Amino acid sequence: MAIQPIDLQTLYTQLDKIGKGQIEVQLAAQANKEQGRLKNIQEAEEKLRTVYETEAGDEKSDKVHDKNSSPNTSSHQQSSKKELATTVEEKEPKKEVISDPALGSHIDISG
Repeated sequence: MAIQPIDLQTLYTQLDKIGKGQIEVQLAAQANKEQGRLKNIQEAEEKLRTVYETEAGDEKSDKVHDKNSSPNTSSHQQSSKKELATTVEEKEPKKEVISDPALGSHIDISG
């Protein structure tokens, strides 16, 4: 079935309405994106301003521990761990690193 000239004439008169509808759809999508972005920013700022309270009776939360020690280890155990670490370091051979001071300062453009 072929398109008649009268059909084209009707379609051409409706193109401006279709274009306006498409622009409205795009603007609505952009507005939704912007609203979501603003909501995320607001939530992030709220997280930064919020301070959480620890539960009452949680005695472990107020103690500060070293990274290398656990709360159950005594000072004797910690000192033996340090001695063990130093003996392991002494057994490993020291690696000597040799570097060329001219390395990277010359560019070969002949090739």
